[in-house]
Amino acid sequence: MNHHGIWVRSFIAAGLLGGALVNPAQAQSHVEISGLLGAGVGYTSNVGGGAAVTANPGVLRPNALIFRGDEDLGGGNRAVFYLGSLFSIVNGNVFGGPGSLFSRESYVGLANRYGTLTVGNQRDFMFDSLTLNRYPGSFFEGSYAAHQGPFAKFGVSYSAQGSFDFDRVNGEAIANTVKFKSADFSGLTFGAMYGFGGVPGSFGRSSATSFGINYDYANAGIGAAYTMVKSPQTNNGNDGIRNIGLGFRYGFGKALISALATLSRNTATGAQINAFDVSVGYDFSAAWYASATYTHMRGNAQLNDNHANQLTSLVGYRLSKRTTVYVDAALQIASGNGAMAQVNASAGPASGNHQFVSTVSIQHTF
Repeated sequence: MNHHGIWVRSFIAAGLLGGALVNPAQAQSHVEISGLLGAGVGYTSNVGGGAAVTANPGVLRPNALIFRGDEDLGGGNRAVFYLGSLFSIVNGNVFGGPGSLFSRESYVGLANRYGTLTVGNQRDFMFDSLTLNRYPGSFFEGSYAAHQGPFAKFGVSYSAQGSFDFDRVNGEAIANTVKFKSADFSGLTFGAMYGFGGVPGSFGRSSATSFGINYDYANAGIGAAYTMVKSPQTNNGNDGIRNIGLGFRYGFGKALISALATLSRNTATGAQINAFDVSVGYDFSAAWYASATYTHMRGNAQLNDNHANQLTSLVGYRLSKRTTVYVDAALQIASGNGAMAQVNASAGPASGNHQFVSTVSIQHTF
């Protein structure tokens, strides 16, 4: 997650703009181009009854190309922007659907010492407050540890696979949003986001709302997030998926222990999934590191009371500060009426209640 960085730290109200534009000739700005490339060979034990070997794009972190920068407006005020695209290095496809370009995030905004106000296509606080603060297993093992499972009927709107990243901790952007993220006030950070539905005559239909808060003290952290996204395809834009998450972490020596609980509910059907992660990461040396995550996911009666247990692990070796090779693996065992296991980012759902996936990959940041 280092490439996300802490590069937006402040907010400016519109009334301060006049003072911010004093002495424009002295304004300084910078633009940065960065990104991540990752690829490997993956194995899935059970895809519709057979094993599959595939070339994989980034599993630990997605392939990304990022343009970002800021301009000093004076008086501690800045203009900021970010353009980020997710793509597959295997075939060059851009993630986010047909016609997408900057599907990761794209926004422009204003900042000062209080925080940052941005407008654009932006990820919500299930990602910002939970994942970026190292609570879920997906921080440690990437997309294999993000949540999916035997819940095909759950009905997320951003994927044909009905339970892909159902609690949004892997990062799903929302269009037409206004977002505020506070600066760090002695370890306390918070934020809010609203997504406009754009439906004439109805302010609330197809809209989105998200909030997040975190507190860090010494080696410990605690955070919470809420997101509600109404989908145009769900009850004419009046219903959607509600997500709530609570995370905790504690670091000591070379080890980091994290825990995350999420609740995800389809407000139209009443389908609900509760998920729990417990993760441990350990740096054996400057080069070698490893992690493991245990995940339990449970659906309610609308999802046939299906549930799944998953163990995900990773061993990595840092060839340099920018290049890492790693082995990532996950085993999921599902239970319930007709439950078919499916690890997130696997080649497809299993034909039965178990699925094993693994990849040997290389990752390079620039």
